Amino acid sequence: MASLVLSGSALLAACGGDGGGSLGGGSTLSLNGTAATGKALVGAVSATCKTGTGSGTSNSDGSFTVLINNGVGPCLLSITAGATTLYSVTSGSGATQTGNITPMTNMLVRYLRSVPGMEDNTSPESWFALATTRALLADTPALTLRITRDFIPELKKMLPSLSLSSAGFLSTAFTANPLTSTDDADLEKLLKALIVTVTGLPSEAAIKALVAAAIDDIRAVFATGATGAGS
Repeated sequence: MASLVLSGSALLAACGGDGGGSLGGGSTLSLNGTAATGKALVGAVSATCKTGTGSGTSNSDGSFTVLINNGVGPCLLSITAGATTLYSVTSGSGATQTGNITPMTNMLVRYLRSVPGMEDNTSPESWFALATTRALLADTPALTLRITRDFIPELKKMLPSLSLSSAGFLSTAFTANPLTSTDDADLEKLLKALIVTVTGLPSEAAIKALVAAAIDDIRAVFATGATGAGS
């Protein structure tokens, strides 16, 4: 697989999205995760949250941390490596949130952008600004339900050999090594099956399948507090 690399660095604490400033005073939102396409992905990480923005750079192993002074989640995450940008999200409002950034999380964002009630074909950024989007992302159990009940089954229709069965591919950091991590091995499977390209972006066929599945899904209620397992 082609390696997608920008300049690497260690953790960069960000305030107001400018990469500078002090984190003194107030609370600090800590965002962390793993960026990978099967191999570790090194690039510029950006975070746009319910309150606050921040930026940083992933390390050589794909791990990253972005700190946002007075930040409040949930957040939209992205990593840019070369000409490719992949997206992800975090959920809830905790002071520490994990959101991996991978081709799979990018496909999740594309799927959610097509769900009736919060569809947006303009950009992930404009989708994240929708009240219905933020209501879903703020409710971790509801997002987890949507992932396990709707998104994962659609992925497994495309590739039944995928190991994933929970939302851990999004919310649990992993080691970018397919020999030791089933999450990373699944990313390699997506690549070998041509569901994602060498850049990490989904194929046109995968996009069409995800959009069709999202449009057909009418079970979700997006208001906060009304998206539990009984919905």
